[in-house]
Amino acid sequence: MSNSKRSAEAKYTEALEALGIYDPAFAGEIHQLCILERELSRTMKLWKATAPDKDTPPSPTDPLYAVITQQRRDILAHRDALGLTPKALKRLQRRQDPAPAAEPQSSSPALSAVLEGLRSRAAASVSEPGTEAAP
Repeated sequence: MSNSKRSAEAKYTEALEALGIYDPAFAGEIHQLCILERELSRTMKLWKATAPDKDTPPSPTDPLYAVITQQRRDILAHRDALGLTPKALKRLQRRQDPAPAAEPQSSSPALSAVLEGLRSRAAASVSEPGTEAAP
């Protein structure tokens, strides 16, 4: 199917799959986002029709402009919820790939040395089955 013939929902689904964050639970959110985008397009068309003539832009004081501004905010919120903004994508990736927990650090150098010795003995006994580390 040609790129221009695909539905907006299919494009969003493919984009989320390409990012590796798609989940079928997103289908309703994607559908709502597409509805909001169509409504914004229609509102913009109506607002542009309020211009006095072809060469004069429509007025930003027109009540439709306030509706357009709110629709844009709503669309951004839905895109953010889906991970389709850079900030949201980073947030979703952090949730998927939590950082490995760092080993606790001791404030005492002597205790750290003892712990390191115990770790090395434990590693040696695991690598050589049947032998025990001497105390």
